[in-house]
Amino acid sequence: MMLLTIACMNGGMAFAQARVDRTLSIQPAATPSIGDLPVAATSTTSAAPAVYPPAPGNRNRPSGSYASDAMGATILAKNADYETTFRINVPVPAGSTISNVSWRYGLSGKPAGFEAVLCWNNQQRCWNVTNSASGNTPAFNGKDAAQPFTLHYRVRGSGPLGPPAQGEMNQLIVTYELPG
Repeated sequence: MMLLTIACMNGGMAFAQARVDRTLSIQPAATPSIGDLPVAATSTTSAAPAVYPPAPGNRNRPSGSYASDAMGATILAKNADYETTFRINVPVPAGSTISNVSWRYGLSGKPAGFEAVLCWNNQQRCWNVTNSASGNTPAFNGKDAAQPFTLHYRVRGSGPLGPPAQGEMNQLIVTYELPG
């Protein structure tokens, strides 16, 4: 079941959020997946440091970026998955590769058991952002900059949630290198 909410923002741009019924569970950093989402570990306690490929090509190549704002969903229940989609609002030239991703998300309060992951290209690669409501990562470097990102979050646990955690405005900034 999916609940889709569309909010019109300044300038007539539409942003969507969805509640998706499927299991999303963040495992300890040593485990490389969240359910069926491939997740890069963010813990410094792992045996070997994570190695990220640099963006391909010459560092002196021309670059571009885009920022995408999207209203986060309100968390109404435990053990339900919520998703925020970041729309690419500018044309990204074919062959452009990501060189950095920055994010910011917010909730009126983070309930105990809160989990969040930032995913690229239909969950082909995900980054655990549970403990960092804002930051940046090279984890998506070299990936296709024209593919969208989503933020997935949930609250694990039993019993009532308490008051809903109201979603706030989220932002994603993707910096990329142009081809050639």
